[in-house]
Amino acid sequence: MPEVPPATFDFDICAEEYDRWYETAEGIMYDRLEKRAVTRLLPRSGYGRRLLEVGCGTGHWTRLFSDRGFEVTGVDISPSMLGVSRKKEIGRASFGVADAHSLPFGDGQFEVSVAITTLEFVRDPGVVVGEMARCVRKPGGIVLVGVLNAWGSRNRRMKAAGEPPYGAARLFSPREMKAMLTPYGRTKVAVAAFVANAAWLLPLAPIVDLVGRLLRLPWGDFVIGRVVL
Repeated sequence: MPEVPPATFDFDICAEEYDRWYETAEGIMYDRLEKRAVTRLLPRSGYGRRLLEVGCGTGHWTRLFSDRGFEVTGVDISPSMLGVSRKKEIGRASFGVADAHSLPFGDGQFEVSVAITTLEFVRDPGVVVGEMARCVRKPGGIVLVGVLNAWGSRNRRMKAAGEPPYGAARLFSPREMKAMLTPYGRTKVAVAAFVANAAWLLPLAPIVDLVGRLLRLPWGDFVIGRVVL
């Protein structure tokens, strides 16, 4: 039988262009809101803590974790994406090729394990989360996962249009995220990145995002989940 690929999308084909979206007005705003959501669930300081980043891609999120003091080990299935990440020369970070379904690390080797917009593109998200949990120390270790929300209007629109890589993505609802993490420990799930579709409303996104989070509305474009093992 032919081998089943570990990823549903070949990110090698877009590695050099991947970060360009973050330079657009829309990309800058989404990045700002998503990073705020992730930061709220991370330990206040990463100094002296080892962080495993699964699906690190071009290192866009790696820099955030490094800036917070974590010693980051980033892995990805795409050599081309890792080539971009290495060129950034991010401090306190090392990178390597690995399949998230079978991570090449011992049990409890890290204090924190993170995957941002990774589970959408793996063959078996449940197995990947299990591997992330295995690699984190117990008790007290943290697994943190950020995914594209199945309720988010932008995500649904991009997937319906078949826009790469959205066409190959599996979107997750907040409930699905909670169900995936809860077996491992105390779980918190939040929705963020509430951004209006109209371009002229983009500057108001931080206010819209705040209201959406306070009201615990389900249709922001980003779901972030944390479980303390």
